[in-house]
Amino acid sequence: MQRPADVRTERALRQIKGILERDFTDLIDLSDLAGKPDSERESAFLSRGLAALATKGVTGWHGDDRNEKASACVIDGRDDFGIDAIAVSGNTSEIWLVQAKWSHKGRAGLDQGAALKFVRGWQRLERHEYDRFNSRVTEKMAERIRAVLKNFQAKVHFVVAMTGPEELHPDVLDVFEEEFKEANGFGLNLDLQVVGTDRLWEQIRVEEAPRSQPIQATMRQWLYEHEPVELYQGFVRADEVAAWFSTAGRHLFRRNIRDFLGSTEVNAEIASAVTSDPELFLYLHSGITVICESLEAAFDGPRKQNIPVKLTLNNASVIDGAQSVTSLHRAFLDNPEALAEALVSVNVICTGQDGSSPELPNRITHARNRQNPVQYRDFVSLDPTQSLIGEELSIRGLQYTYRRGEPDPAPEQGCSVVEAATALACAHSNPRLAVEAKQNVETLWDRSEGGSYGILFGEKLGAPQVWGSVRLRRAVGNRLHEISTKLRGRGFDLAERGDLLITHLIFQCVDRKEMTSDYYDWDEAVARAVPLTDQALPWLLHHIDATHGSTAPVSITRVLSDPRRCRVLVENTLRDLRADSEAPQVSADYRAKALQRPRKSRRPNSVTILLNAGELGPGTPLEFRPLSSNEEIALRDWLIEDPRRTRATWTNNRRYSLLWEADGKYHSPSGLVMTMYELAGWEDSPVSAQGPARWYIDGERMDKRAERILEELGEEGE
Repeated sequence: MQRPADVRTERALRQIKGILERDFTDLIDLSDLAGKPDSERESAFLSRGLAALATKGVTGWHGDDRNEKASACVIDGRDDFGIDAIAVSGNTSEIWLVQAKWSHKGRAGLDQGAALKFVRGWQRLERHEYDRFNSRVTEKMAERIRAVLKNFQAKVHFVVAMTGPEELHPDVLDVFEEEFKEANGFGLNLDLQVVGTDRLWEQIRVEEAPRSQPIQATMRQWLYEHEPVELYQGFVRADEVAAWFSTAGRHLFRRNIRDFLGSTEVNAEIASAVTSDPELFLYLHSGITVICESLEAAFDGPRKQNIPVKLTLNNASVIDGAQSVTSLHRAFLDNPEALAEALVSVNVICTGQDGSSPELPNRITHARNRQNPVQYRDFVSLDPTQSLIGEELSIRGLQYTYRRGEPDPAPEQGCSVVEAATALACAHSNPRLAVEAKQNVETLWDRSEGGSYGILFGEKLGAPQVWGSVRLRRAVGNRLHEISTKLRGRGFDLAERGDLLITHLIFQCVDRKEMTSDYYDWDEAVARAVPLTDQALPWLLHHIDATHGSTAPVSITRVLSDPRRCRVLVENTLRDLRADSEAPQVSADYRAKALQRPRKSRRPNSVTILLNAGELGPGTPLEFRPLSSNEEIALRDWLIEDPRRTRATWTNNRRYSLLWEADGKYHSPSGLVMTMYELAGWEDSPVSAQGPARWYIDGERMDKRAERILEELGEEGE
């Protein structure tokens, strides 16, 4: 006689296999197994389909194309280096690496050898060795992975999906823990997610949940209003809220302005708070709002506020708190006991189903989602130091913005508090501040005892030091950008991602005496920055290679994210710079390869041509138009939502020539297009874009106008 657990597992496996065959039979690529026995092809399909199913679940993807998106992530086959699927989100700077194991008996597991191969595959990706992988990576994913890994706060999730228990042997866990210990804490954030049979089955049940399934809420300490519509306010246990998602699935969010956003920092904090401090969760969480068409209220005793009311909500929708409900659901799967001790503040509004107020649900949804989150930077505006700096710079004819939402001034007209804080972090004698600023600029607003903000914005800080530091930081950044065009590999990465650490080195090499004085010669310091940068980069690169190896090297991200490593590198590099030693030659492996044939001189970019020709005056309007049909489809609704997003005005600034009407900030044409991709949530956006091809002046493309001017001037362009 079968045990209940065995029957349950068999039922789960049948449903999982049925979903794989229904959703992925026509999507999973098995072309590399042509001519192989049917049994081998079936085994590969189930493993790859499982990887796609798990990818869809852990990313939180939704929409009609979610199965196609998940299938496109599968890379299983030759040269996969132990990774069966890779999903990338540029919006949240996340990568999911999936290893899938299928067992018909529900006993799949991951051994130590497979775990080691999995980790080594990740290490190849981290070192940008994409050409070692199969074509699914090199042709479709490499640039997107590279773009995410440029972010020092990127999250990489190792996902082990298997038809078996959600347990790994301690020796296998040690493989992951060793890798995580090396990477975590200094920028990259690596974690492990084990998705076994139970979680896969739960995922399927949520996705297949019938529409309009009633949900239950047992509310304590409730308040009730019945006019103009019924309203209940009170406290509901977190495990009961988590169960809503199992009962109603994503239909629960059909009226919300957003579906579940996946693994974001805020969602992770929700799950962490409810499991680590369940008794405090009620005070740490802002609550959830649910609307429904009808409800039934039942009481175990008298209708009194101290007696819980059992609500049954029909055709319910969470219109504020979708991220909370799904995060609680995920936390419940890991720690159901903790959620039983936590309470959530819940508002239930019964809008009715008689059609008397058809606009009411939309009005409630709109109003409940209009709050702007407060960020740590916002509290900086309360510090009198910031207003004093602004007043001093204003006397010198410069602008200084320190309130979030204020448009940043053009570079030659001033700076923002973010740029100032970053420059001051580089100027400080402790390289830790520059390292942390590169990882996350939010660390600069830490006002606790010993925090960065108090160190940077001390009593002696004056406007001359702020503006001089910003100028020097810009000079180093501009020079590194020029140098990077001649480099590749680790050399390019260091010029691009090591800019703040190199700026720190330059600050330590210029004359630091009286730097806080109003009479300090910042012109001389800025003039020295360029030749010093030319020396600092090759010396720093030399010491990184000497310390961490140039063959199969540690990734530049790990090096530049570790304050301990950076402190040693700074000490060694400063010793050579101060000794005025000749800088070592940059290895040929790091120099961009020259073309074999002579090239024509490079045509100036569109902005430079238009500026030199004096073609446009400040304030000339420009209009954004998508370049391709895919771009138009991806951005259409977002652009219609706020027409200001399509409008910008011209400024006579070579670096930031456009003032975007939507945010009041200055951008380069291409940089603004990439910003628009990110804000619109276009996950499959290109990794780069030619901005002048998308901005129009009086109906003419910016790049075409520049070409016409160049022809009229009789210059030869490539």
